[in-house]
Amino acid sequence: MYRTGKLIGKIACISLMLFGCEVSNFDLQENPNYLTPESADPEYLLNEIQYRFQHFMGNMILNTDDIMRYEAMTDTYPAIVSVGVLDGSSSKEWEGYYEALNNSRTISKLAEGDETLLLHNAINKLLVGYMTITMVDYVGKIPYFQAVNPAEYPNARLDDGDDVYISVLEDIDQAILDIEASTFKFSTDLFYESDKDKWIAFAHSLKLRILVQTRLSSTSIGIVDPVAEINTLLNGNLIDTEDEDFQYTYANVVEPESRHPYFQRGYVSDFGQYMGNYFMYLLKDSKSQKDPRIRYYLYRQAAADPLIIPYNTCMDEPNVVYCYLGEYYRGLDHGESRTGYGDNKERTVYGLYPAGGAFDEDQFITASKTTTNLNGTGILPLLTTSFVKFLSAESALTLGTNGNPAELLEQAIRASMHKVMGFGNIKSPFLATEDSVDAYVEEVLIEYANATTDEERLDIIITEYYLAAFGNSIEAYNFYRRTGYPSNIEVPIDDNNPTFPRSFPYSADEVEANPFIKQKKNTERVFWDTNPEGFIK
Repeated sequence: MYRTGKLIGKIACISLMLFGCEVSNFDLQENPNYLTPESADPEYLLNEIQYRFQHFMGNMILNTDDIMRYEAMTDTYPAIVSVGVLDGSSSKEWEGYYEALNNSRTISKLAEGDETLLLHNAINKLLVGYMTITMVDYVGKIPYFQAVNPAEYPNARLDDGDDVYISVLEDIDQAILDIEASTFKFSTDLFYESDKDKWIAFAHSLKLRILVQTRLSSTSIGIVDPVAEINTLLNGNLIDTEDEDFQYTYANVVEPESRHPYFQRGYVSDFGQYMGNYFMYLLKDSKSQKDPRIRYYLYRQAAADPLIIPYNTCMDEPNVVYCYLGEYYRGLDHGESRTGYGDNKERTVYGLYPAGGAFDEDQFITASKTTTNLNGTGILPLLTTSFVKFLSAESALTLGTNGNPAELLEQAIRASMHKVMGFGNIKSPFLATEDSVDAYVEEVLIEYANATTDEERLDIIITEYYLAAFGNSIEAYNFYRRTGYPSNIEVPIDDNNPTFPRSFPYSADEVEANPFIKQKKNTERVFWDTNPEGFIK
């Protein structure tokens, strides 16, 4: 963990040396800080891409946690998903993406005819490809083919999302070939330490994710027979063990700040957010027993029932669904705006997994004061064994691809449970037991067997995916728009007919600088979201 933190610090310093502190509009204008292929070191560039990748993905997750109810949304959708959401003063997701894209294309030029850079370029294409489809998934059309080429295209035009997806798929296929052919390693690989088999498993799994993601509009990305394509992947090398899970590991390093963002929110100072009551309800009360992951996911700071606003009134308000769940699980409903009443030290916060915080042993100590935590050495779970199994279960049910959906559902749940319960190698009498996992799985499978339609079965699969995806709300945002599930997800309490953001707005800075980009509405759907207006809330 410490070695990784030192390396991230080095990468951050390299970033500053390479690019300086003030850079903007990377797809639009000539930037004197850009490196040319002649002056660039591919090792430094790929280090920078890894840094940009984790920063971008982590911040996109933070941008989505509240609209997907993991955290409580304490405002309205338009206020949360505003025109400045990708321009944040510290996050700058739009800018960071185009920095990474510029580095990526420089590495590709350096790799032309240089067999020592095959693995470098393959990793580059996979990481930036993942970032690229994430940008498309959030905003739809993006500047891509003309981007980061200011000499020829000072104002890059928007490209259709499906065309960008096609390009990324081609890059993934080429990356697989380059990995297989490579003989030289990348010395600071933060994900797989240049293990070629693991990178190939990730590449295949990312492709599976793309094909399931676009299953409602496969032909738009040139997939004539998605069943055959997916079956080929299912029969090949996919992420199917924990040591193959594609995740980013944070470190206990303060300068530069390298701890998990959730830990920074809940443990460095008093917690300024609220956990979402809907998410906590699913964990605590939606089944005959508590979810075995609840003490790993959530940490209760105080053994005190709330008596302040809004808790002292919301029990009697019919529009408030949960209000207070009891047993000191203290959060807020989706859309509850009555906040800021000084209860920061009593709120439920992020726990051990994936934040690297504290395991809940009924200690009831303020998170910022407890020392029994992992000091922020959490993970960013990006594409794990359980995610791949959930995607496979969805595909088997909806498309008829290989595998029994119920069996894949069970494997997905168990993979999630095993990962969470083993996280941190802690010892405690409060640890979940295998018996509790077996009872949980049995209850889900009975519910699945009793379902009478495929829509009900898909609802069960996606609801379990939602619970396993804690720490990666990108997955939740995508499958909610794709399927409309979980079906019992909480609607904003003060708006029975809200306009859920089917996409995010463009960077306000970009719109101002580029005459070819006009600001879009959050009701616009990305190309693979073919569901009707008002489909989700």
